[in-house]
Amino acid sequence: MNYYIDMTLLPSAEISLGFLWKKIYQQVHLALAEQKNSNNTFDFALSFPCYNDKVFPLGDCVRIFSSSKESFERLNINKWLEQVQDYILLSEVAATPDGVKQFATFKRKQFKSNVARLARRYAKRKGIDFEEALKHYEDFSEQETKLPFINVKSLSSNNEMKIFILQEFKNEKINGEFNAYGLSKTATVPWF
Repeated sequence: MNYYIDMTLLPSAEISLGFLWKKIYQQVHLALAEQKNSNNTFDFALSFPCYNDKVFPLGDCVRIFSSSKESFERLNINKWLEQVQDYILLSEVAATPDGVKQFATFKRKQFKSNVARLARRYAKRKGIDFEEALKHYEDFSEQETKLPFINVKSLSSNNEMKIFILQEFKNEKINGEFNAYGLSKTATVPWF
């Protein structure tokens, strides 16, 4: 991850930071998904430099990393962000600073928190009706979390889902794969 761009979100009195995150992250996800390489992986990673900000848990900035400047030309993020261009400030492509000593992993964390969704899936899997499946989860207690999240609309199912994002610091660079959300279970990005 030798190059990056910063995207700063600019909320207004009419448009909240949460709403902007939803709209912008959706478009970034679509842009990244278009960039799947021949190995069915993605050459881009995301970082949230203001993670755990007191005003908004993900802060107001997303950093997109890649290994080359040319990949940003192919990504053409400006095209994907045309509808929200008045609410973002996009930096030029810059080289990752030399001598970065700390790294971070940003991964999706999933929780079993929606009983109705779990029951629907259980009913489908077991071939039973929804009410019977709901009884299976009578004693279920929802997992709660304070992790920051972004609401994203699934284009395949048209359902809203929460992408919970967990940050973990590492003392060394770890190579790995990133998904279409720019997140990874193991791979790191430079932290600066």
